[in-house]
Amino acid sequence: MAFLRHNSSIQKTNDSKTDILLRTLYESPVCPPIEFSEEELERHEVIHRAWQIHKRIKREELDKQLEKQYNKMKRACTELERTDKRLFKAAMKKKRYYFPVEMRIPTETPPLEIWKYNWTNHSEKSET
Repeated sequence: MAFLRHNSSIQKTNDSKTDILLRTLYESPVCPPIEFSEEELERHEVIHRAWQIHKRIKREELDKQLEKQYNKMKRACTELERTDKRLFKAAMKKKRYYFPVEMRIPTETPPLEIWKYNWTNHSEKSET
């Protein structure tokens, strides 16, 4: 196979599956580190630091957004509890789901198929 690296420490066997498994599972020989000049090393460090800062800023923005969402949900729940106890208990009930989890995997991007019209709940079929 052309895409697999050859590791001289692994002995060749007659079974090609075993050879592929051995080459895939065992660590390849370590390449020597790339040597940078001082200017290239400094440039690399600056880029790396900038990337780390960018990732930290994005992570902090996401944390703030999630915290705001959580606080709004908490405020809405306390307001609902204060105004109507019956509705609050019904909202907090955890027996029935309106949209079963197995119907669609939760993602951060919209699906290609917006709605599955022919979807059926397999757990309800097995109960009856």
